[in-house]
Amino acid sequence: MLTFTVKLTVKAGQEQEFERIMRIAVPKVREEPGNQAYIFHRSMQDPRVFMVYEEYDDQAALEAHRAHLRVMGIDLRAMLDGPPIVEFYERLA
Repeated sequence: MLTFTVKLTVKAGQEQEFERIMRIAVPKVREEPGNQAYIFHRSMQDPRVFMVYEEYDDQAALEAHRAHLRVMGIDLRAMLDGPPIVEFYERLA
């Protein structure tokens, strides 16, 4: 199981469009084979900061997810204010 979070800071003025795109993408990602969780959050302290909690069965499922994003035409890099911050976690219980 791969478990991680992705913290994304969006450029000022892009918050609503980013959220709109993600609200469309989230249900589609949850249907991907091997996806166990894909939960989209917004910071309560900074409205430009978003976080996604993700779980996949294995590396192959994660790679399939990345390919699926490309097929959907989702590339949010131009909306970001800096690189995503990814943290992997080990499930303990």
